[in-house]
Amino acid sequence: VDLVIEAVVENISVKQAVLRETEPHLPNHAIFASNTSALSISELQGAAQRPEQVGGLHFFNPVEKMPLIEVIRGEKSNEETIATLFQLAIRFGKTPIITDDKTGFLVNRLLVTYLLEAALLATEGVNWQSIDKLITDFGYPMGPFRLVDEVGMDIAAEVGDTLCTAFPYLKSTDLLHRILDAKLLGKKGGKGFYNYVNGRSEGVNMEIESIVQATDRDAGRTELKRLLYLMVNEAGRCLEEGIVRTPEDVDTGLVFGTGFPPFLGGLCRWADAEGLAEIVKTLEAFASQQGERFAPCNYLKERKSFY
Repeated sequence: VDLVIEAVVENISVKQAVLRETEPHLPNHAIFASNTSALSISELQGAAQRPEQVGGLHFFNPVEKMPLIEVIRGEKSNEETIATLFQLAIRFGKTPIITDDKTGFLVNRLLVTYLLEAALLATEGVNWQSIDKLITDFGYPMGPFRLVDEVGMDIAAEVGDTLCTAFPYLKSTDLLHRILDAKLLGKKGGKGFYNYVNGRSEGVNMEIESIVQATDRDAGRTELKRLLYLMVNEAGRCLEEGIVRTPEDVDTGLVFGTGFPPFLGGLCRWADAEGLAEIVKTLEAFASQQGERFAPCNYLKERKSFY
């Protein structure tokens, strides 16, 4: 075959074992691609005989509906490998973006930052159901807690831990782990923040009340800014670090990979409409109250706009 895509468990040693076992059976020109959502492609390449022909091809769930693919360039991936994977994604009918190899790549780095902040808001006493409503009213197809159910509580908790380890300025929360301890896995287990029957949402799961109480403190404009401005700041960091090359990459990734409201043009277009100077000022105020994760990055401070 010309291409192998692995999609085994999110464990680097298991993925390396699959690569070692597979590569001897492949022709010399074949490409080995990993569907990892957060693990290092460069580390995976350490197990390869032909590391230059190893790259990332990260699909998004549900695969048949989500148009985005992240093509991840490992340290040793050659241009032909990355160009081939990019062209292949287009042949699949998908929309690809190329990212550099750093934990979470682009989309999951921004998305998990947002999901962690939503969990922190809930632990601070903001009604979690009102947060989901706030985000759907903004234009997302679903709120953060419904999304965690879709992803799976175990995967969301694991990727959250991975991101907090890689980026120590992020603030971790044990909320998802406490929900996991209560055997609530999300949609795949029939119960999470919501109940599910035959894969369809059937209302709020009241068992969650014993872990995170639904208070009468509803989310509003301040909470929306905490969630979205934090993502804007992380987008600035990704551009600063060269994870992606342009604001268009960020907007493509967020619209096609997370459901960011397309009528707003994408995260960076929306941020420009809000005004970067105003966002920086608000982030500085949040940083003084909430901590380092809100400290505005140089990319935002040095520009009047993304575009």
